Amino acid sequence: MIRACHLTKRFGSLTAVEDVSFEIGRGRIAGFLGPNGAGKTTTMRMLCGVLVPCEGSATIGGVDVATDPRAAHAMLGWLPDGAPACDELRVAEYLRFRAGLYGGIGRQRVQQVLGECGLGDMTRRVIGQLSRGYRQRVALAAALVHDPSVLILDEPGTGLDPVQQKAFRGLLRQLAEDRAILFSTHQLGEAAQVCDDLLVIGNGRLLAARSVESVRSGADDVSFEIEVKGLDDVAPIAAIPGVNRADVRSTDGPWSCIRCEASSDVREAVFRAVSEAGGSLRRLSTDDYSLDQWVREVLAGGAV
Repeated sequence: MIRACHLTKRFGSLTAVEDVSFEIGRGRIAGFLGPNGAGKTTTMRMLCGVLVPCEGSATIGGVDVATDPRAAHAMLGWLPDGAPACDELRVAEYLRFRAGLYGGIGRQRVQQVLGECGLGDMTRRVIGQLSRGYRQRVALAAALVHDPSVLILDEPGTGLDPVQQKAFRGLLRQLAEDRAILFSTHQLGEAAQVCDDLLVIGNGRLLAARSVESVRSGADDVSFEIEVKGLDDVAPIAAIPGVNRADVRSTDGPWSCIRCEASSDVREAVFRAVSEAGGSLRRLSTDDYSLDQWVREVLAGGAV
């Protein structure tokens, strides 16, 4: 559905993107990761036809963006960085305007997209008066209004609060059932929760492309944090078979935050150990240390 083939873009003597190739199929969500200036936005703009590559090609749904841009854009929903919109229009007016650009899109579809993006109560609000989070929702609704089969989203989670981010991740998973989605992000946790594949780019070159599942399956350790009270030390946690390390990271009154690394899933054993030691546990959160470590190694030039 989304295919980059040896994409290269130069601005004078600066090579912003060099020989980038990847493919994202229907039903897959790919997270585009990399530091600022790595080439994410430039690559996405070439895929959308906003920039013309110096070399290589971009196809959407099998259609070359440069050869037949109208057909490619009909299948594409594009959310640029910054969520641009017409500030003077009301939300519903802007969505109807965007729908009119494609033709044949009725008000029912506009209402459906407003509901999907959590804008049902904001239809008469002027876009210029909205918060950054709601402006992001409006821009996403505009990208979805023509029901595209491909979505390319540049930093779509920017400006969303934690509740909105959770709802957005759920919406992405729902949309991906019959679409191909590529989105850039600086938040590895966001990518880990919603993505099927990870693309890591640095200095304009694609450094690695792997599925989240394959990265996780190759991890040696599982990392997590717990918040407990009533424990004199970390000994009950450290004694659990499979726990390789347990350290107190911080304290907040009677509560201590303990960071653990284990070679297997020991969550049930942790609950049991804390209870048997007479303590109380109010939080246990796993993280994607393996993914974070992998991305850091890729960007540092380590083995992938």
